[in-house]
Amino acid sequence: MTLFDHPDGVGQTQEESAEGGHTLQAAAVKRPSRWSVRNWPVRWKVFAIALLPLALAGLFGGLRVSDALAESSGLRLVADRAQMIPAITNYMSALGEALVAASSDGDTEGARKNFENRKYELGSRLAHTDVATDVRSGVQTLIERGQALLSEVSTTGIGLRDEVTGYAPILLTAEETINGSVRVDSERIRAQTAALSRAVGARGQMMLQELLLNRGGELPDPELRSSMMTLAGTEPSTLFGMTEVLGVDSPDAKSLQQQLVTRLSIMSDPEQVLPNNPVLRDSIRTTDEIASRLISQNTVAVTSAVQDRAADRRAAAVRDIVLVLAAIAATLLAVWLVARSLVRPLRTLRDSALKVAHSDLEQEIARLRAGESGSERDPDPLPVYTTEEVGQVAHAVDELHAQALLLAGDEARLRRLVNEMFETMSRRNRSLVDQQLALIDRLERNEDDPDRLESLFRLDHLAARMRRNGANLLVLAGARAPHERGRPVALATLISAAASEVEGYERVQTVLVPDATVIGAAAADCVHLLAELIDNALRYSAPTEPVRVVAGFENDGGVVVEVVDAGLGMTDADLRMANMRLAAGGDFSPENARHMGLFVISRLAARHHIEVRLFPASQGARGITAEVYLPPHLLTPRAVEEPAPAAPQDRFAEPPPPPMPAEPDEPYEPDEHRAPVAVAEPGPSLLPQRSPGSSGITAGQPPPAAAPQARREPPQTWWEPDEEAAAEAPEPQHPPEPAGETFTPADTSGFFAARAKAGGTAPESDSIYQRMLAESAGIDPNEPGLRADLDWQTVWDHGWSVAADVENVPVTAHTEHGLPVREPGARLVPGSAAPDEPPTAAAGTPAPAPDPGDPEQPVTSNGAPAAPADAPPERDPAAIRASINSHFGGVRAARSHVRDHGPGTDQGQNQQ
Repeated sequence: MTLFDHPDGVGQTQEESAEGGHTLQAAAVKRPSRWSVRNWPVRWKVFAIALLPLALAGLFGGLRVSDALAESSGLRLVADRAQMIPAITNYMSALGEALVAASSDGDTEGARKNFENRKYELGSRLAHTDVATDVRSGVQTLIERGQALLSEVSTTGIGLRDEVTGYAPILLTAEETINGSVRVDSERIRAQTAALSRAVGARGQMMLQELLLNRGGELPDPELRSSMMTLAGTEPSTLFGMTEVLGVDSPDAKSLQQQLVTRLSIMSDPEQVLPNNPVLRDSIRTTDEIASRLISQNTVAVTSAVQDRAADRRAAAVRDIVLVLAAIAATLLAVWLVARSLVRPLRTLRDSALKVAHSDLEQEIARLRAGESGSERDPDPLPVYTTEEVGQVAHAVDELHAQALLLAGDEARLRRLVNEMFETMSRRNRSLVDQQLALIDRLERNEDDPDRLESLFRLDHLAARMRRNGANLLVLAGARAPHERGRPVALATLISAAASEVEGYERVQTVLVPDATVIGAAAADCVHLLAELIDNALRYSAPTEPVRVVAGFENDGGVVVEVVDAGLGMTDADLRMANMRLAAGGDFSPENARHMGLFVISRLAARHHIEVRLFPASQGARGITAEVYLPPHLLTPRAVEEPAPAAPQDRFAEPPPPPMPAEPDEPYEPDEHRAPVAVAEPGPSLLPQRSPGSSGITAGQPPPAAAPQARREPPQTWWEPDEEAAAEAPEPQHPPEPAGETFTPADTSGFFAARAKAGGTAPESDSIYQRMLAESAGIDPNEPGLRADLDWQTVWDHGWSVAADVENVPVTAHTEHGLPVREPGARLVPGSAAPDEPPTAAAGTPAPAPDPGDPEQPVTSNGAPAAPADAPPERDPAAIRASINSHFGGVRAARSHVRDHGPGTDQGQNQQ
């Protein structure tokens, strides 16, 4: 079998297997010897490596060495702790002698000095020995209580009862401390330690009985006798512990029992005088001497036994260690010889596979995704050429490498195909939306019904939002939207453009926007990004809650834009996941389908190195704050100044029209569908406003002052009626406008002004009207570099407002079936068909119709009555259409000139 054949015939047909048999026979001659270490199967090598260590582990046992070392270390520690026993016994003996000397007027100074020396010795031993916690606590208790008791006896002279009760707990603590100092698994050593502690207890009991003998006169005889009987009653258990070491038949054991019987007989005889009784004193001293000898013998025996046991275990551990190390050395030598042939190819395979996984495969996949020429080629095989299991694994890695490249190529081609499909679908969708906008534009121009016109405007806005969804498909496909290279755009205009692309844009409020300008290359994507964030904030907040947009400069020169809502908010976990997806830069993941908005935002942010993060609202508030950081390289000083909104008023010398009456003649009932308007000053509108006079159209001649009474005058007019006509015309009946909400031609279009006056929903901005004009001129209104140019007004805007007001004239007559009857001429725009000279008829009186039978009536060539000489010229629809087409042709030429030659030329052209 060769290196590039399928192992074990996997994936081969019968013909290939038959042909491969000859290849195997030819390759068998070139293979190494079967008994060669390089050609051993992997299981043989593993068995050879593990056989000798397993045999040695069964013979000696690694656990035995470990246990021996642990036991040796433990016994060495026990031997060190056993050195506390002599210090404890000496300390207790010195304390007892000092107490007896103080009660019998003996050598008090010498006994006290001896106690101080023994106390220092015990404290020093405790400080240098690693004892158990309970032993350390017991020794400290012995030192403190013994010192305190001796100080009280020497200075204050406490009573006998207090001295006895104070010494008894010290004695019990000493016994427990001695037992705790030696903790081994040897029964003999534990018995010797117990006997030692009992001996110390026996000496303490004898010291107490001697103390009672010396100072027994201070107590009544019954109390003294009861106290001594109580002390003697505890001696049998003490003597039993000492007898286990001394032996039951030993002279010392018999003597201890005999002395106990003697003391009990004297104590129980009422005729015997207990204080300073010589027989009791001799018996006490005899027992004390036996206990002292037992303490001396067992102290040495216990410490020696523990040390000897520790030395034995240490020697056994050293011996086991030497044997195990020798066996391990021999085993390592054999294992090294066997493992070398296994480790080298495995190491080569590992290094090569890691190199393929970490660098080669990634680079090749990157070239495949980039579509570089020559990227689809067979990978280089790994440098492992043996035919045993390691070589087969290397061949399998090569196959995996090749399959991975094949799948990566298919995936790259599929992704490019899907991206192209998305891009094609998006561009087709964009074209259809443009056609839809053009159709809506034509319908809007030919529509007279204000309700249907309002619906058409809403369809216009809906189509604009559909256009943004098409741009999302372009982002998903990795393509860029057109018109990305344009003029710098003011940040306020950029935010307004973003707000105009969402539903419910009237709820968006701009709080603070600095005077910053975004470069044209990034303006479109910034508008798209902010539109997605604002749309998300509007969707997840209540319909009555506004969404605030705040912007400000950072210390490094960048700008931070915050979109603040008071909506549902997010949990901390969801917020962290959302920020992770935003920081991922638009990487594909299974969550993209559910969070397409985050994917689009992250893609757009990564394209221009924009940082987008989500934060919870301030403490005690609901909602989410989206923070967008625009780095300094995306900002540039603003190139042009926006025209002043008061420019059109400078063209007329007449003063503004008089204000409306404060109170109407009839009470005004607001429309029930009209949204309530707050008294406070509303936030600035985010939608782009048209700049007056930017279209270059000059103001026309003012129309006649008088108008028919059937035509309602608008609240504000852009022409000034003469004084006589103004005096004769009746005052218009209008409802009072709410405080803080006025509409002028500079603020909104005529359609939205009419909606505000007639009642209904909250007034909307004229961005849809601007888009309609821009698309009619052949300009893409979504190009951020040109959106500021669309912020213009013409002298005809007020005419649109007047026409919208005329549409709201109520219908007074109805048919039998309830249908409205239109009155001829009731909906004519004031001044639209007025003659150069006002008619002689009174205002509101219709002119007499021409009589066809009148011989003096002039006629035309076809026999029709001719128009009067003072009648205005008839308007030709073809001429009007040609005039409008000429106007928009000039606008298109101006826009093209601006795009080709920059804003400076456009400004000069507008000024001209």
